[in-house]
Amino acid sequence: MGSPRVEYLLKAVVLAASGLMFYAKISDGTLAFYINQRFAWLSLVAVIIYLALAITMVYKAGQHRQFTRSLSELDEFDVIPLQARDPRRRSGHRASWLALGLLVLPALLGLFTPARPLGASAIESRGIGLTAPDRAGTVTQAQRIATGPKNILDWLREFSRAADLSTFEGQAADVIGFVYKDPRTKPDEFWVSRFVVSCCVADATALGLLVQTEDAPTLPADRWVRVVGKFRMGEFAGERIPVIVAERVEPTQQPAQPYLYP
Repeated sequence: MGSPRVEYLLKAVVLAASGLMFYAKISDGTLAFYINQRFAWLSLVAVIIYLALAITMVYKAGQHRQFTRSLSELDEFDVIPLQARDPRRRSGHRASWLALGLLVLPALLGLFTPARPLGASAIESRGIGLTAPDRAGTVTQAQRIATGPKNILDWLREFSRAADLSTFEGQAADVIGFVYKDPRTKPDEFWVSRFVVSCCVADATALGLLVQTEDAPTLPADRWVRVVGKFRMGEFAGERIPVIVAERVEPTQQPAQPYLYP
């Protein structure tokens, strides 16, 4: 790879780039596109660690330069340290170009690739969930009482708890999500969808509510919409489910937090 001093400096650049990538995601608010917001503090810790390691590499590069200069000033009768005599020992932990390239690649992708949350194309490969059961032992009776507007995850949890889904007939719904069109839906139907993230996008699960509206053919996939309407019992893929009969479907901005968290 070259002299150890150059190697230290390259390591410093890689570490600093990684820290800068995390800092950029925190600063522009796109960190939530990748991880659950409750882990955001870990990314801040990562920034501090990366920058501290980068400074350490710069310091080592300076120390190596001074050491090399000292060796050049020795005469033939001075004692030369064994590690300095044996090039194999000096290079025992040297990094390769390939290793540094693999380390810097994620940082470059994170810095220069536009940040986007998961959308309709991700549902095509993962599928969409129709239920969202509660985690065992985490829901108290007080938590079962509806308070405030329900999002898609809240409604699906209510459906999972209900003994009879027909009890939701006529209930009002007001939800926000992006448009997903399943090949199995009717021309006047679409899914208003959100991804649920427990830890990071690797474990993201797509959830949705089926919507019936005459506007469905004109709505492009991935458009964020607000759906206001009432539930009635319908059917999808041979399964009876509550369907929102939309009174209105309004385009809306993507939320600052596009994912829902269990």
